Amino acid sequence: MASSVAERDEISKKYDFYHLLGLDDTADESEIRRAYRKSALKYHPDKNKSANAVEVFHALSIANEVLLSDSLRQEYDNKRNAKKREKERQAAFDSRRRKGKEDLERREEEASARMRNGGVSSTGAATSSSTTNAPSNGGGGRGMKRPAGWNGQKEAELQAKIARLQEQSRVLRERRDAKLRMTV
Repeated sequence: MASSVAERDEISKKYDFYHLLGLDDTADESEIRRAYRKSALKYHPDKNKSANAVEVFHALSIANEVLLSDSLRQEYDNKRNAKKREKERQAAFDSRRRKGKEDLERREEEASARMRNGGVSSTGAATSSSTTNAPSNGGGGRGMKRPAGWNGQKEAELQAKIARLQEQSRVLRERRDAKLRMTV
């Protein structure tokens, strides 16, 4: 039975041919034939009345065809290995992303705890206002020091000023966009 390329690709997305036949990827032709006969008897629609028997039997036929053809098997193995590498790469990326997220959450929690404690660090020691790593200008830069005499009220005033400036900026952008729309 000669299957189309699209049909083979569709089935290979759903099933791992080696796993379907119960083989490892170093199986030779006789092992493939033996495994196919055994699985085909098990899933043949005349002998197996389960709902997916026809689909599995069809997948077995395609797996047999692909694994017995040298060129098709090489192509399948290349795609399969590429999928494995991509899955490993994605897992490594997810791991780094998860670590970064956990680190960020930990630092945010520490900063939040410092703010709740009024400048007291998580170890219980009072922080010096001149050595705190919080930005003094609201710019979010790392390692910037607060000036001596900095307190929570000044922080609140600064945040309020930033909010006013952002609002003014938004209003100005809306006016500019309205003028641009009128000229078009």
